[in-house]
Amino acid sequence: MTEDARPADPDADGGDPACWLRRVCPACGRLADVDPPVRCAACGELLPAD
Repeated sequence: MTEDARPADPDADGGDPACWLRRVCPACGRLADVDPPVRCAACGELLPAD
C-alpha cells in the first residue's frame, strides 16, 4: 500500500456501530428506530428484547 492509498483520516473509516445489530429485523433487514422489543415497521416481525 502506498502513502496515497491510505485514508487521510483513519478515524473517518467505519460504519454503523455494532450496538445497532439488535435493531436489524431478522426477516427483512430493516433497522428499527428504537431498541427492541418492537415490531418491524416494514414487515411486522417481532424483534425480541434479547
